[in-house]
Amino acid sequence: MNVGLVAGERRLPDSADTVSIVEPNIGSTSRTKGSLYLLVTGAGGRKLREATKVVADRIRDDYYYDLSAGISVCLRKAVNAANKVLLHSPDRPVVEPGQGSPIGIALAVVRGNELYVATLGPAEAYLIRQARLLTLPDANPESGLPAEELDGPEVWHGEIAMGDCLVLVSPNVTRKIGLGPLQDTVGQLHPQAAVDQLQRQFSSGGLGATGGDGIVIVEATEVASTHRASPLKPVWPNDSLAGAPEHSPIPLADTVSGGVAAVQSTAHQAQLVADGWLRRGVYSLFDRMPERPARRGRVTPMIVRRERQQRAAVAVIGLLSVIAIVGTAMWFFAGPSQSAMIDKQVSAQQAFSQAQTDIAAVYGGGKDLVSTDPNKAYDYLKDAFQKLQFAQTHGYAEDNVASLLNTATNGLNAYYGITMIQPQVVASFNTDLLTGVVLGPDGAAYLIDNTVGTVYRVDLGSGTKLPMMWAGQPPTAGAGIVGHPLLLTTGGGDVLILDDFNTLWRLRPDTIEKSGRRTLIKINIPDNVNWGRGSRAIGTFAATSQIGQYNIYIVVPILSQIMKYPPAADGSSYPAGDKSPYLLVNQNVSTVDDMYIDGSVYLLQDGRLVQYETGSAVKTWSPDLPADTADKAKLLRPHAPVYTRITADNNTQNQGTLYAYDSYNRRIVAIRKSDGAVVGDYMVPAGQPWLSDVRGMFVTKDESGANPVLYWVESGNLMSASLNPSATPTPTGSAPASGSAKPSSSPKPSIGPSTSPSAAPLN
Repeated sequence: MNVGLVAGERRLPDSADTVSIVEPNIGSTSRTKGSLYLLVTGAGGRKLREATKVVADRIRDDYYYDLSAGISVCLRKAVNAANKVLLHSPDRPVVEPGQGSPIGIALAVVRGNELYVATLGPAEAYLIRQARLLTLPDANPESGLPAEELDGPEVWHGEIAMGDCLVLVSPNVTRKIGLGPLQDTVGQLHPQAAVDQLQRQFSSGGLGATGGDGIVIVEATEVASTHRASPLKPVWPNDSLAGAPEHSPIPLADTVSGGVAAVQSTAHQAQLVADGWLRRGVYSLFDRMPERPARRGRVTPMIVRRERQQRAAVAVIGLLSVIAIVGTAMWFFAGPSQSAMIDKQVSAQQAFSQAQTDIAAVYGGGKDLVSTDPNKAYDYLKDAFQKLQFAQTHGYAEDNVASLLNTATNGLNAYYGITMIQPQVVASFNTDLLTGVVLGPDGAAYLIDNTVGTVYRVDLGSGTKLPMMWAGQPPTAGAGIVGHPLLLTTGGGDVLILDDFNTLWRLRPDTIEKSGRRTLIKINIPDNVNWGRGSRAIGTFAATSQIGQYNIYIVVPILSQIMKYPPAADGSSYPAGDKSPYLLVNQNVSTVDDMYIDGSVYLLQDGRLVQYETGSAVKTWSPDLPADTADKAKLLRPHAPVYTRITADNNTQNQGTLYAYDSYNRRIVAIRKSDGAVVGDYMVPAGQPWLSDVRGMFVTKDESGANPVLYWVESGNLMSASLNPSATPTPTGSAPASGSAKPSSSPKPSIGPSTSPSAAPLN
């Protein structure tokens, strides 16, 4: 068996999982008990590590000690004994009423080609055979340890063949990375390499991994049988010409050889006698010489020697540490020399004076070189910015530097084409967390209040808030109960909401009187049970625009795909048999943040913006870098954009502008669809907290198709800002638009397509 597991130094600090592997090398034990592979998980942080270790040790000891029954019975008895020990242990976890037991067990025994597998509580076991993933046995996360009454786990018994891979894993790992990546990694790599790859995926910054990280992979390999040959035995030849046994065929040869042997024996005896006389003479001489009494030998135990070496090493390290501390303290208290201080102050003063000269060359005497001669102004501003940074780091007065540095920064922003916008609060939800917003077909904003699990309608003109859907609400017609809303988008004349039960709800607002009335109906998608947890995005695109039907798309990490669901002919449901994958090749979509579609799909993944057409990435299209990032000097914002939200002002393919939120540099970047050129860069003035954590946004325009206005949700507020500060005050949109259907005609201002915090329309 080839075994792979997470190395101790790579374990997460708050992981409570314990792994125990026993592969006996005693023949009788191996034949009767086999090899034990055990994973004990804990869903409670590092404080449960001692509890999981107690359970693992007790199961291992009781299983190999108990010879009273077969493997299945011994495993159940060992788990029951571990449960009793945990119930009376001071490390027993506290289980609140209504909560499941936090400790789970996944164990396997391999004896020859026999395989025994059992799981209990929050722990999972899978068998990968011929590229197929099998669950062994069915996981029951509600059970677990400690339990007041426990009958022992159900033990699955089967066979294991060469090439099969057994995976014991914490559900925290599969929940974060999905079963698809787990199956691909284990099927392609050796066990230890597969564990290392899964650990890197699990503990990377895009997933935010915490908690249990236990993984054990066992691969069945072929063992060559050994062959022990019989020892060779000498035999006499049966040749008739070889003479009699032990005699030579040559006449008189035996007589001559016997005489020579006798002479040699006599000479050897004489040599031994002479050597004995000489040795006795020398030894008698040594006996008469004075001698020193022999010292008693001492044997120092290995433990004592290691302790002495450790004490010596600690003493040396302590001495070096004391020397380093004393030297550092002397340097610190002595401080730099007076001449060095004077040189730094002089250099800082000279840099500040040069910066003043550069700023005066750009703005002095009422002129503005940024407008009249941008290239010349850039040279002055670049030099001033670098000189002010030098003065600031060399101790020049902070108050004096701050004013000039702000002037230089504003000048560089103007040179790079950055527009400062003034955010306004449309509606405030205090400290509630808003996680998504779309523009509804009635011209109002629809957003998710994640704190109270409610979808609100907000009038863009007055800021009036009206709850439209909430967790636990029954639908207007049909069966079902609304869960906690997670994602939302628009399609035709509907607002679509996906809850945490993977149930999709159709919210159809009143688009005629705009009174806030609505109907709420469950959309029947039978295949939603296969989506798993953690769907990253949902959206729509027009299937039949004349009757308002639309296809539904969802990003499913567990399937490594974007699944497409066309509507039935009568529009009443979305049959599972008509579904199809959008991407031509399966890929990891667990890091997708947002999407937008207008015939081409724009996908935000790992901070990058990629265009897709017919399921493949377009190699000839990519967005340009903003001017300040593309600048070789890297003065203001050298870090590349990290895009996490996207929307657009036109839902026609290759027409209009995309608006992407750069979360790293806190700005909105406008990108032309046709060629990816940057046509706008928007930021808030220094000192304002906005554009720090945008969770969703959309853009509206006036009737002439100009004066774009950005709406977004951040913390507990619905915000707006004109992207054309010189235009008239912010208009309020009222014509519907979404990526799932074309906007209907309306005399009110036209509205661009909308997106959700983690979803946008797909095709």
